[in-house]
Amino acid sequence: MGNEYDRIIKENIEAVILPLMEKLLGLKIPSKLENIPDELQLTLERKPDFSRLATDWDGQQYILHIEFQVVDDLNMVLRMQTYRGLFQEIHKLSIKQFVFYLGQKQPKMHYRIADHIPGEDNNFEFSLINTKEYDYEILVNSQIPEEIVFAILGNFKNEQAEKIVDKILRRLLEISPDKTKLQRYIRQLSVLSKLRNLQKETFKQIEAMPIEFDIETDVIYQRGK
Repeated sequence: MGNEYDRIIKENIEAVILPLMEKLLGLKIPSKLENIPDELQLTLERKPDFSRLATDWDGQQYILHIEFQVVDDLNMVLRMQTYRGLFQEIHKLSIKQFVFYLGQKQPKMHYRIADHIPGEDNNFEFSLINTKEYDYEILVNSQIPEEIVFAILGNFKNEQAEKIVDKILRRLLEISPDKTKLQRYIRQLSVLSKLRNLQKETFKQIEAMPIEFDIETDVIYQRGK
């Protein structure tokens, strides 16, 4: 994932990950999430995007592992299998693994090892979530601004993009009275809009809103020009 997208995920992941699991996947969220001790972290050059020691409502513990992908990586199933093997070796716990795909095109990545390697006698697979398949209104009507920002990656249901961008910006303005935080959310939206080829429309809507945001100095805006 590009550095600009990585940064947004890291800034927002704690606020959005549990609501996304519940709203998009219909999963019952864990009763408790804990950081994994440093000495038990995976020894890989590429660190997992999100991994926590989770406890369900029956008191059972498991590892919750989530990756976010912008690129349609055909080898993703092998990477997830590697993560799984290391988690199991270190923690001796069951694992729930999910990949949120944020890209524009329909993903072709394999989520079953048998599909990736025909004839392979291995039933390993992970859950693949394509954000473009989910109704944007699920997120835009949230009370969590970090979730609202991710509505730009949802299914617009044949609605005009300009109306949806306008709706997202108005919701952010409505529930983010803190100007500093609002600026951050707007910058995040301007970055994520690239994934849907909506940068021009987003900048246009930002300029039309009653928001104190110096778009001319925004790095993403300058790149667009």
